[in-house]
Amino acid sequence: MNTTRQLIVTAQPEFAQVAVTELQQLEPQVEQCAELAPGIVLCAVPHAEQFMQRAARQHPLFVRHLAPVQTSLPLDNSEQDIGAIAAALAALPTFGLLERGIHFSVQSRLISTDKSQGKRPYSSGQINQALAAAIVDETKANESIKKPQIVVSILCTSDTGYLGISPVEDNLSSWPGGARQFAQTAEQISRAEFKLLEALDVFGVSLPSEGRALDLGAAPGGWTRLLLEAGMSVVAVDPARLDPRLAGRKHLEHYQGYAEDYIEAAVRKGQHYDVIVNDMRMDAREAARLLARAARSLKKEGFMISVLKLPHATQVIDPLKTLKEALNILSQQYTFVQTQQLFHNRQEVTLVAAHPRQARR
Repeated sequence: MNTTRQLIVTAQPEFAQVAVTELQQLEPQVEQCAELAPGIVLCAVPHAEQFMQRAARQHPLFVRHLAPVQTSLPLDNSEQDIGAIAAALAALPTFGLLERGIHFSVQSRLISTDKSQGKRPYSSGQINQALAAAIVDETKANESIKKPQIVVSILCTSDTGYLGISPVEDNLSSWPGGARQFAQTAEQISRAEFKLLEALDVFGVSLPSEGRALDLGAAPGGWTRLLLEAGMSVVAVDPARLDPRLAGRKHLEHYQGYAEDYIEAAVRKGQHYDVIVNDMRMDAREAARLLARAARSLKKEGFMISVLKLPHATQVIDPLKTLKEALNILSQQYTFVQTQQLFHNRQEVTLVAAHPRQARR
């Protein structure tokens, strides 16, 4: 039943192979074993746990989540599967990480690899609940879904369960599969708001409670709303109209025109901003050129968060080449803190960057 030297890699389906290649550049012995589902790949590598630690230090761009496979077991799609999973977990040497007072979470994912399989007699939520209760009873550890120290990872295909236990920092994300979820609210203007919320969470930055923000590609206004709610004054730049719910909001100016025109005027007038954000729908390199120009208007202690749109790969178009060129343009004006493809990204990546003078303090 033991499976050694394996881990599960999760990425956006369109970039799953790029994610595996990214890991192979870090460790040439990484071998792709199987694609379990779109964006979920089973890989083999010597000393998987140590390799996960190395990967976490490198902050891979397209790898969203890693989970160790320390054992696997056959599943028969019955209620007995949960008991079998519990027994297999208890037999792992890493089960000892679940000590009294340790905060842990059970993260299970169910994927179907057999279209003829009937409905499972259990859900991921039922697995999580049953195993968490058993772990608490056995070890006196504390279940903490939002801020775990240790993660119990379970991936169930139609016929196999892949199990592992690891420190949360080795998984790259504390969310199952790196799928950072946010609840919709009545005030929400667009789902694009999730991209900014996830960026703030993943990159560990906070919006100022005052100051000025420049929102490029603002329409319909989701990011603008979040900036206003934080307490900032916002200049929203977009030729399109903003959501009617933003009409009349204090501390909001809508420049209904093109970003390049506004940026040139802002630089010429010596205007400065504490935060610059961008979600413009344009080629990543063109967006990078505009943001590089906008750096002149970023305050010394300011930061920039941007989404960069990537083209679909073809025989003549390499999206990674496009991204590399865009990042090279930006590196001439900004110091990069982190770049990553987030869960709420699709054919794009998100980055957070600081003013270069800030990094040299």
